[in-house]
Amino acid sequence: MPPNLRLALSIFTIGFAIEAGVNAYDLIVGSSKGTTGEILFLIGVVATLLGILFLTLGRHEWNELHHARVRHAHLTFLTVILLAVAAAGPVAYYAYNSSVAIPSWLAYEVGAAVAASLFFSFILYAVIVYHLLGRLGRGILVAALVAAVPVVAFVGNLIAGHIPTYLATVRSSPTKLAALVEPVASYLSYMFLAYALFAVAFINAHARVARGLDPSASEGGPPAAKASPPRPT
Repeated sequence: MPPNLRLALSIFTIGFAIEAGVNAYDLIVGSSKGTTGEILFLIGVVATLLGILFLTLGRHEWNELHHARVRHAHLTFLTVILLAVAAAGPVAYYAYNSSVAIPSWLAYEVGAAVAASLFFSFILYAVIVYHLLGRLGRGILVAALVAAVPVVAFVGNLIAGHIPTYLATVRSSPTKLAALVEPVASYLSYMFLAYALFAVAFINAHARVARGLDPSASEGGPPAAKASPPRPT
């Protein structure tokens, strides 16, 4: 039994379920993100960090392919962080250096970095679980990524179009920035479908791992013998 791997999958699943439920509720009732958005962001960060932690602790619990995918997940997570820094860093620099002229390329760079950071966070989840799924689960995973693309692209484009306003606000009245960003954050509620599909995919992966199904086994096939764990690196 791979306890750390199953715990990691459970943590990710709970995080996805909360994100999907709250985002769907916000869309149905038309509520503002406000504090809810901040809480969801924290839930996503905590679930991701804990999930990666237990995934790392259980990297020897499955087979050599899983061990390699955990390393890939670490690299993808690092990419997400670097993209977030690429988005936030220039904004912080130009916001707090009011004497420096804002270059025309900044809006495009920040919008692209935000969109890429969001999308690579979903790529991270796909890297973590893809090899643990059968054909059905992988189809659900691809559908989740497809559902995220238009929302990510729209949010990135929207942020790019408002960068001059955001910077002007930070330079003059920083306390008003949250009110300006909130409408943009509200569009992230449309991620509910992607999160719901990710939750289903991770539940499927958890069930397959619990049954001892090899990642290459066909959907519903018999459990395969567990491969010898790789030597620690």
